[in-house]
Amino acid sequence: MRLPLFPLNAHVFPHGRLPLRIFEARYLRMVRERAGRQPCFAMGMMEKSSGGSSRVLGVVTLVKMVDFDQLSDGLLGITVEGLSLARVNHVESDEDGLRWGDCRPFELWPEESPAEDLRIQQALGRLFAEYPEIGQLYPEPGLDSLRWSLQRWLELLPIEASAKVALLTQPSSAMALSLIHSILDKSDPQ
Repeated sequence: MRLPLFPLNAHVFPHGRLPLRIFEARYLRMVRERAGRQPCFAMGMMEKSSGGSSRVLGVVTLVKMVDFDQLSDGLLGITVEGLSLARVNHVESDEDGLRWGDCRPFELWPEESPAEDLRIQQALGRLFAEYPEIGQLYPEPGLDSLRWSLQRWLELLPIEASAKVALLTQPSSAMALSLIHSILDKSDPQ
């Protein structure tokens, strides 16, 4: 499917939510033209190249708009929710610079729920309580799902976008699980 691409340094994955401030004319047009459609557009993770320019990586998240509002500074605020991951190729640009890509959805790793990994879900619950601006994005958090919790951790962790893509495109969540455990071992000894 051909969708507009919204490149950003912040990341959202399936079932995640992200508030956005829309101010560039091309993205205001995108929101206006795509409102109510599902998916609405594709959120692209950006990576800096050695020359200083940025490019959208080949894995994007198809999103829908779940809320919108005029912000206090007059800008348009929208909240998007991830629907699925997709591989993107054949990118073209409109005259105003809005990029479009051919997106092919793919499945994320299967759900896994070994009891010893409740620690990841519980630590995420504590993080939501400590940072209510994040927690309020999820009135009904999916903390009972290890896959949901791993994706929220990957959205929040300050690691390179290419590393996130590598973790999300693995056949299982084992590498993501290992990474989150190693971080929790250092920072959350509970």
